[in-house]
Amino acid sequence: MQTYERSQTKIRNPEIGFVYSPYKIKIKVMTEKTERRGRPAEQVFVQPEKFTREFYEVPTKPELGWKTTFHYDLNKSVNGPIKSEIVYPKGYKHDRFKAEKGKAYNKQPVVLVFKTSNRSNAQTKIKVFANENIDYIMSADKLVGVPETAIILECGVGEGFIETWKSKYSL
Repeated sequence: MQTYERSQTKIRNPEIGFVYSPYKIKIKVMTEKTERRGRPAEQVFVQPEKFTREFYEVPTKPELGWKTTFHYDLNKSVNGPIKSEIVYPKGYKHDRFKAEKGKAYNKQPVVLVFKTSNRSNAQTKIKVFANENIDYIMSADKLVGVPETAIILECGVGEGFIETWKSKYSL
């Protein structure tokens, strides 16, 4: 144990702020705790800034199911993980996506804006599909009224896009 003497002390007064007292005060500072009796000293947990958490579908046999890893960085985001990885088991096959033709979203039109070719002076056109699914339009090889060399600029669902993109591209 070490003892320090201070000739002036800084005391906080709620009405005036901080005031220096002229009285001498002895301060005792414990440098090292040698005895291990009584209540143990509080351990302060410091959470690391970067860490990962791993979850297994089958915790007892990790090789059977998939593994999900969440990467956290508290400097970038305090709300949740910044990246997540999923490692599937060996031999796992994903279901193939098949967009169905003719299934519209609540009878709303799909609006497609495209250039007829990759040239700088190519015409910009708009095509409205009344009864089609946007997934089918984006994944189809050929579309009626859209050339194969067309470059798709924008695609959206709803009547509001027709007026917005007509004014934007001056069509």
